[in-house]
Amino acid sequence: MPPLITVTHPKGIYLPEADLWLDPHFGVRRAFVSHAHSDHVARHDLTFCSEITHQIMAVRKVVKKSGVVQALPMRGVLEWEGWELRLLPAGHITGSAMLHLTRKSDGATLLYTGDYKLRQGLSAERCELMQADTLIMETTFGLPKYRFPPAEEVIAQMLAFVRETLSDGGIPVLLGYSLGKAQEILCALRAVELPVMVHPSVAQITEVLAPHLGALPKWRLFNAEEAAWHVLVFPPGAKIELPKIRTAMLSGWALQSSAKYRYGVDAVFALSDHADHPELHETVERVQPRRIYLVHGSTREFAAELRARGHDARALGAEDQLELSFSAH
Repeated sequence: MPPLITVTHPKGIYLPEADLWLDPHFGVRRAFVSHAHSDHVARHDLTFCSEITHQIMAVRKVVKKSGVVQALPMRGVLEWEGWELRLLPAGHITGSAMLHLTRKSDGATLLYTGDYKLRQGLSAERCELMQADTLIMETTFGLPKYRFPPAEEVIAQMLAFVRETLSDGGIPVLLGYSLGKAQEILCALRAVELPVMVHPSVAQITEVLAPHLGALPKWRLFNAEEAAWHVLVFPPGAKIELPKIRTAMLSGWALQSSAKYRYGVDAVFALSDHADHPELHETVERVQPRRIYLVHGSTREFAAELRARGHDARALGAEDQLELSFSAH
């Protein structure tokens, strides 16, 4: 078998053989950006990303003026400096992508998931996995207690909240990030014929993504004077000065018992764009890697679970150095 592709973590995920960073939050010479959430993008000299992610970054003006963006089609193969790069749908948000690398000299492979989920969402392509010798995966919900209910059940609860609020003469406000969750909410609302108003930041992103989302409910920009009898879709933290509003947060963290009080909302619904604990194990079973690196969330706990199942699993990041030392003995 060929030697594994080297993975390091000096300040972020770095592949020294390819001189390529994976989702660094600071500017570098060459980087892969898995999706356009703000904690995954920065201005780089050379950026590899999906075509949709490039569009969003351009709208949000996070593309370096002097830099080069190489937007790749999903599933296509780019031969680059002794490597083959292939993007695969990650299922996280519209345009999110995994990176599959092949070292052409010996066929060694690596799959970087970025943020992802295996469940089919309403606003993103279904995730597609590919076998790899090395797997770098996110473990945001890497504890056994994180098992999401079926999305159709969560959406049904959300729509019941909307109808109940409107029937009481109130204004339902559904809270989700402007990129990703807001579009998932809008896609869920197409099941009901209700007027919708959105925050300006939601409108900006939805206009860019509309060609990739299929049918959407009729929506328009928020107008406080005409908001009665509308469903509002806003990002968390946005100020809403209206009477008789009821707020609901849509997040995987809704599974935590304190979520409603922590977010300061009337309801929480566990609609997540990340893989839950069972999906993380399913990912490992399907990719069949020789080595696994874990980033974000419960890395040490999930690494211990995987090692108990016979896998070579390691937590990446400075906070996990003790974990790596312990596993070596």
